[in-house]
This record gives sequence, C-alpha cells and structure tokens, in this order.
Amino acid sequence: MNSINLYILSVLIFLGFSGTGFSQEKEITITGFIYDSVTGENLIGTNILVYKDSIDLNSNPTFGSAANNYGYYVLPKLKKVKYFLIYRHIGYKTMIKEIDADNPETNTNINVQLEPEDIRLGEIIVEGKKIDRSTVSTIDVNSEFLSKLPSFSGEVDLFRLIQLLPGINKSSELSNGLYVRGGSPDQTLTLVDGSIVYNPSHIGNIASTFNSNAIRDVKLIKGAFPAEYGGRLSSVLDVKLRSGTKEKETGTIGLGLINSFFSLEGPLKSSSTFMVAGRWMYYDAWQKTFNKGNSVPQYKFFDINGKVNYILSETSAFSISGMFSSDKMYNPAADDILYDIEWKNINLSVNWIQINTGSVFLNSSLNYINYNFSSKIGIGGNSVSSSSYYSNPDLKDITIKQTAEIKWDINQIFKTGFEISFHNYDLLYNEYYDAGFDTDPYAGQNINSLENALYFQNESEFFSGFKTNIGGRIFYFGENKYLNFEPRLSLSYQILDNIYIKGAAAIANQYLHLISKNDITLPTDLWYPSTKKIKLSKSVQYVFGVDSYFEDEIYQASIEGYYRDMKNLYEYKNSPKINPLDNSIEDQFTAGTGEAYGIELFVQKRKGNFKGWIGYTLSWTKRKFAELNAGKIFYPKYDRRNDLSLAASYDVMENLSLSLTFTYATGLRYTLPPGQYIFNPIGVSGNDEVLLDYGEINTSKFPPYHRLDLGANYHIKMDKADINIFVNLYNLYNRKNAFAQYVVYNEDQSGNKTAQLKRISLFPFIPAAGVSITF
Repeated sequence: MNSINLYILSVLIFLGFSGTGFSQEKEITITGFIYDSVTGENLIGTNILVYKDSIDLNSNPTFGSAANNYGYYVLPKLKKVKYFLIYRHIGYKTMIKEIDADNPETNTNINVQLEPEDIRLGEIIVEGKKIDRSTVSTIDVNSEFLSKLPSFSGEVDLFRLIQLLPGINKSSELSNGLYVRGGSPDQTLTLVDGSIVYNPSHIGNIASTFNSNAIRDVKLIKGAFPAEYGGRLSSVLDVKLRSGTKEKETGTIGLGLINSFFSLEGPLKSSSTFMVAGRWMYYDAWQKTFNKGNSVPQYKFFDINGKVNYILSETSAFSISGMFSSDKMYNPAADDILYDIEWKNINLSVNWIQINTGSVFLNSSLNYINYNFSSKIGIGGNSVSSSSYYSNPDLKDITIKQTAEIKWDINQIFKTGFEISFHNYDLLYNEYYDAGFDTDPYAGQNINSLENALYFQNESEFFSGFKTNIGGRIFYFGENKYLNFEPRLSLSYQILDNIYIKGAAAIANQYLHLISKNDITLPTDLWYPSTKKIKLSKSVQYVFGVDSYFEDEIYQASIEGYYRDMKNLYEYKNSPKINPLDNSIEDQFTAGTGEAYGIELFVQKRKGNFKGWIGYTLSWTKRKFAELNAGKIFYPKYDRRNDLSLAASYDVMENLSLSLTFTYATGLRYTLPPGQYIFNPIGVSGNDEVLLDYGEINTSKFPPYHRLDLGANYHIKMDKADINIFVNLYNLYNRKNAFAQYVVYNEDQSGNKTAQLKRISLFPFIPAAGVSITF
C-alpha cells in the first residue's frame, strides 16, 4: 500500500499548489462555464479562440481552447495585455468578449450564455460539440442525421444507432448490452452520470435504458480507453443526462402501436431545473391481440430517467439523477419450453461540481447501484433437463468518486482522481427453478468485496498536430488483496491537413465475470465477482488507425485495426453440478485465455440532403480452456467473421425525410449435439433415458443475421407545439433471425422418442406508427 500512499501525497501536493505553482505574478487565468441561453444546459466542446490586442480573422489566433464535458473552460497564463475571446459552438451565435488582463478589476471568472440560431442542414453539420480528430477508436456522427433513422419505437435510440457502427456486434436479437470488438457485454463499462449500469439495454438492444429525450452527451470508446476509466476489459460507454431547461416548462408525448413515451422539463426556481423522461413498451399485449398462437416470445418493458440540478454559485453546482428500468420476457402459451426472464436496474447518483481558487475543476460523486437478473428456464417440477436452468444474481454497489482537472498550460491538461466501491452480491443459482429458493436463507451465496482505484493522466499537444494522452491507473481489489498498475497511452498525429494517424495501448483488469452456459442459448447470465479462488481478468490491447476528411469535410473515411489479449476468463465446466445449498459453485468454473483482433472500415457522407454511412468489420474472437473442448481453441458464441451496416436518410423537403438501415452479420455460434444415446440407470425400476451427446463447442452457426428497416418522419410546426408523425417498417421482409434453440422429444404411440431441434426468433415484420408532440 506504500505506492498508494505516495500517490495520494503527490496528488495533494499538486492540487494544494495548483493555485500558485502554475501561475506567475504577471499572468492571469480566465475560467468559466458556457451555457445554452435558452435551456441553461452546459455546452460541451465549445471552441474559445484567443486573439491578442486585436482580431484578425485572416491570421491564426494566439491560442485556442475548448470546454470540457461539463461546459467548463480554462485560459491559463494570459499576459497582462488586452485580449479578445471568441466563443463558437455550431448551432449557436458567435460571441466576442474583450478582456483587459492588465486591469486589476478584471473579472477572471467569465460565464457565457450562447444564443441558439437556425442553420441549414445542407451547408453545415449539426454537431453537439467540437470534433476532436485526435481521439482513438471513436466516430463522430451527425446528430440530426441520427434523429431521422428508423427505429422500433419511433424515437431515436442510443443502442440501435451504436450497433450500426463498425466493431459493434449485432448478430442476435436477444443480445443484451454491447459486444464490442470480441468482448462480452460485461467487458463494456457503461456509465450514466458517473454511475455504472450493469445491463444498459432492453431485449435485443432495440432500445437502451436511457430515454433519448434525457440524454445530453454520449461518448463511446471502443478500445484502449484512457486512465480515467477502469474496471472493464473492452470498451466504455459514457452517458450524461440533461439537466432540464431553465426558460419554461416543456415536454414531449409520443403514442405508438407498441410503445409510448414522454418527457417533461423546466425550472423549479431561478437557480434549479428538473428533467424526467419515461417509456413503456407493451409488445406482449400487441402480440396477444394480433399475433396469437405463435412461438414469438412475449415481451414488455418500462423505464424512467430523471434529474434535478441546482446552481449553488458561479463556481459550484449540485445535481441528483436517477434511473429505473424493468424488463420481462416470457414464453407464449403455444411454446414447447417454459421460460421467464426478467431484469431490473436502479441507479441513483449525486454529483457536486466546484471550481477552487486555483482554477482546479473538481467533481465529487456518490452512487448507488442495484441490478437484479432472473432467468427461469424449464419452469415447473424438480426435474433436470438439457434446457433447464435457474440464476438470480442481485448486485448492489455504493461508489464514492473524486476527480480533479487542471489546465496547467495552454496545451496541457492534467486529470486525476480516486474511486472507492463497496460491492454486495447476493447470488442464487440451480439446475432448475424452485420457488423455495427465493426464501431459503441457505441457498446461494452472499459475497462482499471492496474495490479501490487511483488514476492520473495528462493530455498534451507538444507541437501542432501531435497529441498524446499518457496516464496510469492503480487498481486494488480487497477480496484477494490484488494491487496492480495499469499504464495507458494514446497518440495522434496530423500528417496532412485532412489525414490523421492514431495509436493506443492499454492494460486493464476486471473483477466481475459474466458466466453463461454454452449449451443453452436463452439468457443464463450469472454475474460472479473475483474471490480468493476466482482471479481477476486481465487484458492488453493495441489500436492503430487512419482517419481522412475530404471534399470540405463532406466525406469521412477511416480504417482501424485492433488486437486484444485476455487472461483469466471464466466459463462453466462441461456438465456442471450446480448446488444452491453449498459453496461449490466456484468448483464448476474453469479459467482460460482469449484473444480478439480485426479490422474496421467506415465511410460517411456528412452533409447535404442525402447523408449516410457504410461500415464493415472483419474480426476474430477465440477462447482456449484446458478443461473445455479437449483443450483446443474454440470460438465463443458472439464471434462473427463479417459484419456490414448501412444507414442513410434523404430530406425530401424541409419537413419530410425518408430513411433506411440495413444490417448483415455472420450468424451466432452455438453447440449442436451431433447425436443421442440411451442411458439405462442401475436398478430394476429404472427407466431408460434418452440423453444428448454434445461434441465440440460452438462448431455450428445460426443462419446469417440480416434485416432491413424503413422509416419516414413528417414534422409540423405550430405556434405552441411541434408535431412529428412517424411511420417505421421494422424487419421489412420478415426475416426470421433465430436467437435461441432447444431440443424437444416427440413420442409416438409406441413410446419411441425422437429428438427435434426448434429455434426461436424474436421480432417479425412489425409496422409501427405514431405521433409525438413537443410543447
């Protein structure tokens, strides 16, 4: 622990002297927040151009800066002369401020409110923030374009759109979470206002648990993420919620055939705002009415997001945000197998933002997380079959975070912070479901653990076009007293005006494992933490790519390759013996290694009436376990060789747009029993049993996954309301994309049993129409 104590001491010294150590007697520092003048929302990534003495737009500014993820900016080391500050944010009117740095009465804390303005989409891209060309493994997408794409519910949804990007797996309609670059869903760190979300999606990723009307900013990092993120091996999805408008109460109501949604926001007092948004999908009711007698699973969900924001002073703000979601999928009456699968998310987050006298940006947060998942497959009776299973993990976390950010030079930003997390895992599991398990105090396990992390990173631009992010993360997990250092590095260089090369490398550790049964294709997720016996997973990953912008940035093309090596991955052993009344579950796990590598291509047209992109991924994901598959390498179920996505929209007129999305992916892998055998138990009264003989793991694949969606949006502007009428045709040609399968036995009159393989597909052709009203 000496290294941690030394690090804490160095950080305290750094922050304690930040007010004096980075400033000189003849220099000043300008700081402030940038807001939308109408809504009061922080404007992320606003450009600030600094001109000395006078403005000459034909020459380069003295230097420039940009607002951070909270709309906060710093202009350090200004000499005591006159400056002109130009604030620019696309979609807002430019503001110019004159600063006399030589005047001792000059206010060094300058908060700015920018006024929105209408812009023509054919001429300029509506970006929510400044595009940072140096960021590795990220893609910038036109937000206006995204709002026009077809969706299952008639509203823009985060997960549906993310899955259209290269490197994101969409080979199954039942997949929950993000399968990023060969990683399983638990390997993606999903944050909402800094709070971890264990299952951030609804079934089949048709919608995320974050209502689109509640989202202010989204950052997706597909690999080799910086030191400020940790605890996961693969990728990061960082979501910030809106605070609500300060002008007046506004809202949106949407009504559709299979879902409805709403949002409401406005001021509470002069210095506080609120926002609440919710959705309800009643697809199961639609099925029972219009689609009786089929084997398509019944499904419904509900979610709600909310936030209250208080401005305490010019340098301090306080917010409380929360999220709740509930999903349920169950078998139709006509199905051969019984299943009942549910999951719930509860997240609460308290954030306090403040600026100290040394211009250090501080963010303190307290988070509470509760995630419950229940999978009951083959319900009824106390018999075990090849398709029966029960798991019910209940996860609770309390996390304390403190971060600090200081721009100590014009081209230098230092970030540091710590996290302390208390985890409680109440785990139930068995080979079949029995209602008595829910109340039996001796069933399952209850595990507590402590996780600590300290990080630092420095973002630099050493000379024009060359940027770096160098940092590290000290990771401590208390259950097995594991202490390690995780270095992180990313580089980018602008070799020509419109061509950027990028590279990154990172080491990451993960304390939580998502363990699934390979012989059941329905969700069987068991979240299990590292213990003294179960080691932490570890990955080493590398990324390299080239981005190009041409034709006045109308077009973008990129190519990126990646490689990730993983250790201490866990799976169930063959034919595990799962007993909920003892602690032998860890004996049923086996550890192995894995690797993932591939190449991604992306071409995008970003301006004009016609906009769209094409993305393609060629990838491999492999696993090797000494106790599985005879020790030979096998491909996990989410390995897919080819993945193609197409998205396009066309503005027929100012208020009418047409759009389409098409996806194609190699089918999901599964383990197919090549034969069966008769087992005759010992004893006179024993009955012969027909059992399946499983061969190598995941040598079979479902048919390729592909789907075409069409959409149309018509906007009507009125004096006090805006009306949007939408029509979406989901799965236009009714492709039956299988996501699960099971074996049933048909018995003839003579008592002979014949095995039959059946498959389940989730969403057939669904026409969705509705209207949303914004007032």
